[in-house]
Amino acid sequence: MNGRIFQLYDYHIWANERMMNHLKSLPGEILLKEVDLGFKSIAEVIGHIVSVDEVWFSRIKEESSASLANKQFSNIEEAGNYMNNLQWQIREYLLSVHDMEKSVTYTNTAGQEFRNSIAEIVQHVVNHGTYHRGNISTILRHLGYSGIQTDYIAYLRK
Repeated sequence: MNGRIFQLYDYHIWANERMMNHLKSLPGEILLKEVDLGFKSIAEVIGHIVSVDEVWFSRIKEESSASLANKQFSNIEEAGNYMNNLQWQIREYLLSVHDMEKSVTYTNTAGQEFRNSIAEIVQHVVNHGTYHRGNISTILRHLGYSGIQTDYIAYLRK
């Protein structure tokens, strides 16, 4: 397996775990607190991250795509457990991939067919997660709380 791609996915897991642990340290109602910042709540952002990760995972496995509908979570423990389980399933699958440059063909939600390598898809999943962890930080600041550093360089320094 391509070590660089695997390192990026491990960063994705680390950053999500770090974010979830930070959220667990805040008042429980923070997850569902309604805002008007592109997403209605932190729970909605987490549901989006997880749903998109599931879709890309099914595409990597060349299976029918999972639903893009956001997962619904009522508390941070439920969200964290779901996210953690999914990430470790993906990681285990990636460990079994012998050629990260293998191309897979998939159909997007508009019915268009595309072809990308597994490595490109993993890079996309990591970038997508980074972007939306930024959304969570913005929501936290809006609600009067600080975010937590999840930058790739911080992962490398750990």
